[in-house]
Formats: sequence, C-alpha cells, structure tokens
Amino acid sequence: MRKIIILLLCCGVLISMVGCGDNTAPPPTESPPTTVSETIITETPTEITPPVTAVEPTEKEKEPLPTESVDQAIEPTVSVTEPTTTQQKEETKPSVTTKPAELSTAETPKENGCINIVETEDLPTEEIVIPPKPSMNLVAQKVAEYINQFRSEQGDVTAMVIPGLTEYCKYRCTQLKTNFAHDTTDQRAAAEALQYGEYVDWSLYGIEGEENYYTANVREAIGKGNWGGTADEIAYSIANGFRNSKGHWSYVGSSKYTYMAVGVMYDGYYWYACVCMDTENTDLK
Repeated sequence: MRKIIILLLCCGVLISMVGCGDNTAPPPTESPPTTVSETIITETPTEITPPVTAVEPTEKEKEPLPTESVDQAIEPTVSVTEPTTTQQKEETKPSVTTKPAELSTAETPKENGCINIVETEDLPTEEIVIPPKPSMNLVAQKVAEYINQFRSEQGDVTAMVIPGLTEYCKYRCTQLKTNFAHDTTDQRAAAEALQYGEYVDWSLYGIEGEENYYTANVREAIGKGNWGGTADEIAYSIANGFRNSKGHWSYVGSSKYTYMAVGVMYDGYYWYACVCMDTENTDLK
C-alpha cells in the first residue's frame, strides 16, 4: 500500500511539475516529496538485503571447495598408487630381463673376464687334455701278455719274458726315436752299452784290428704309433698290430722263438715299441 501511495504522490508531483512549469515556488512548499525520497532511501536498504542473503550462498558455494579439495586429495592418492604400480612393473622387468641381459652382455665379460677365463682355461684342460699316459713298464708288460695270448689262440706255446733282454729292448727304443730302423750298428751299440748278449772277440777267430762287441743274436720287431687310451688299450693296439703284420708275426708268433722281451717308450706324442724274440736264453750269456 505504501508503494501505491508513493507512486500516486510521485505522479501528482510530476503532474504538478508539468502543469506549473513556469512556477518556481511550488518545489519548496512541497515537503512531502522529500519525505518520499527519504522513504525511498529507507526502503532501498531493505531491497538490498536480499543480495546480502544472496552473498551467503556464495560462501556456501565456497564450502563445497573442501569437497573438491577432498576429491583432489583423492586423485593424488590415485596418482600415487599409479606410480607405485608402474614402478613395480618396471622393477620386475629389470629384475627379469634387463639385468640378466646387462650381466650377460656387459658386466659378466668385464667382471668375470678373469674368472671366466680361468674357468675356461681349466675346463678345456679337463676336457681336452688326455689323462696322464700310463707307465711304460706297465704297457710293455701287457704287450707281452697279449702276444702270448695270441700265440695260445693259434695253438703255439707261450714265450718266456727274460729281464736282460727286456733292458735291451728299452735301450733300443731310445735309438728308435732318432733312427726308426733295423740297424745292426745300433743293435750292436745297444748290446755293447749294456754288455748284454754274446761277446764277440775277433782275436778268437784270427782277426786282428776289428773292434770286439756284444751281440744279442735276436729277431726284433719295431713299431711306432700315436696310440691313446689306457695301458691295456695301448698294449692291445701294439700287440694286435704285430699280429696283423705277416712279416713280424712270422717270428713273433712262432713257437721256434721261446724267449721274448718287450720295451716301449713314449716321447710325448709317439709310442715306440721293440719286441725281441730269441731261440735261447741270452740272459745266460
């Protein structure tokens, strides 16, 4: 109602102002308009108050910001968990793939260079190096055993091994290393060096000026080969080689020769063998 009254008063003032445009006195006489303006001024704050209340929602709108900050706080937690998962994935991969690859390609050759070289030097020696060669005396003994075995298999008597002739065969093996041949000069030198066999005194035959010497008066078979294996395997190879040689086996495997000796020698690569057969015991001469 007040607003309606105010509007009517305002309209009246306007009409009066329009009707009395030339009159100057009416404005001061009309005091009510001033009151109207005052009422308007007083009422305007009441109208401004709603915006004040409208400002409050803005403060309330600010309140959801913590909720947004909570959401933002939750997002970092998610982002934190995501790096952890990626780190775990990346950590598992290096442990399985990259680290072994680095160790196998780069680190192991450097760090284990000396270790691996030592190991590779040891491993080939274990694989490549042939076991130590067996005793030469053991091989010679087994050669004689196989020869007698072969002689028995073909119906011939076994031969007796005599020690003196065995030493002669060993000496001959040292000569075979430099001169692999049936050399009467070497044979005489071996008998004379050992003072083994029959001593020949030329003066007994009326021959002067000739150098006296010892002779073994034996038939010998010599062999040379790069045999490998155990003592038994090497001995079998030597004895079987003589058996398969028709010329050598004609006296090595003959019952005519009842005394035998064997000598062998190994120079680091070749085995040398000398088998001597005799019809009589030259150890007694």
